Amino acid sequence: MLRVAVAWPLIAFGIALLLQAHLGVAPFDVLNTGVANAFDVSFSIVYPCVALIFFAVGALLGGRIGWASVLGTFVIGPLIVVFRDLMPEPDPLLIRFAMLTLATLILAGSVCLVITAELGAGPTEVFMLGLINHNVPIVWARWISDGLPLIVGAMLGGAVGIGTIIFAVALGPLIKIGLELLHYVPPHQPELTQAQA
Repeated sequence: MLRVAVAWPLIAFGIALLLQAHLGVAPFDVLNTGVANAFDVSFSIVYPCVALIFFAVGALLGGRIGWASVLGTFVIGPLIVVFRDLMPEPDPLLIRFAMLTLATLILAGSVCLVITAELGAGPTEVFMLGLINHNVPIVWARWISDGLPLIVGAMLGGAVGIGTIIFAVALGPLIKIGLELLHYVPPHQPELTQAQA
């Protein structure tokens, strides 16, 4: 419970940083913005619908859904608004890339905290854990769970930037490192056990 309580504000802070950097949104939000634009539907309606699809597919693959999966959405959303209101929107590209880097590190660490708490992860994490349950290596599982919404969202006209690509590529290896540091071994991932030995 403590890990989730720490992770949720950090996730909100990381997403706010990513948004204020204006270098591209997270892959999952590329899909959400793409669907919203393509079908002329409000983002607030699209987000839970797309999340539900990811939860369902992840669960079918063996990913675990818990109470934190649902509650996290309602807690993190308002916190993002609060953090964004407190943050500047800098013009210098160097500062924006620094914000992107910090956001990526914070979000990777926060995702690892949520996963290891085993109380229910977010939509892309449940999908990722479902893939891991089918012997897909952690890095590839994350690349797939981020890559699919990125590609589909981009085809639908979603908001893609250089930051989106950097984020999508970096998050897989960072999550693998984070899970190793937290001594968490997902099912069918013996390489982590060997790394700890």
